[in-house]
Amino acid sequence: MPDGTTKDEKEIESLLGDLKHVNPDKRKMACLTLGKAKSARAVDLLISALEDKEMMVRECAAEALGEIGDPKAVEALINALKDKEYYVRLEAATALGQIGDAKALEPLIEDMNDDNQIVREKAAKAIGEICGLGDSCGINEVELLLEDLKDQSKGVRWRASGALVKIGSASVGPLVSTLSDKDPDIKMRAAKSLGEIGDERALEPLRILLKDKNPDVRDAAGQAIERINRGNG
Repeated sequence: MPDGTTKDEKEIESLLGDLKHVNPDKRKMACLTLGKAKSARAVDLLISALEDKEMMVRECAAEALGEIGDPKAVEALINALKDKEYYVRLEAATALGQIGDAKALEPLIEDMNDDNQIVREKAAKAIGEICGLGDSCGINEVELLLEDLKDQSKGVRWRASGALVKIGSASVGPLVSTLSDKDPDIKMRAAKSLGEIGDERALEPLRILLKDKNPDVRDAAGQAIERINRGNG
């Protein structure tokens, strides 16, 4: 006699059991599949899996929790930012950005000091995603991201630029100040970010940059001015 349980529910039940399987490959695949299924029933077990002895299971558990997006996982993911394996740390940072809870901002800011540049990149992106959801970000986050424009990693600099754009108007004043930096790459990234924000307050400082000795900086300033004018036309 049918028990009223659907095929999908039975599959989820089987996968939940696999999270405790002795074979780490089974645990890993269960994490990935449950994440793609966005199974709310899996959240507690996936949180426990963040402490699995196998790195690949912890990594996949963090990824799955980000895909599911349950705020219940935030504290555990914050703890995972300190995992000894950078693969786990970067997935934890990514997941926190996907969930978008402002309580993750301070730990993610600390994560910007990680030795691994990919982790720093993911942390910068996550900060931008959280800041883009509301008014939880202010001058502290802006100042930190401005420092990240000087990071040795091009990927970190790029993600920091994107995060500043998502913060929006609070970034304008500090970004304008950065236009006078000695480093041409920083000036270009600041100009690009100001163009994407589209605030008219940046127009005059950007016009001054049109006289910069570096042609790439002048070009970036010109494109930013054009973009602002087009958006406000």
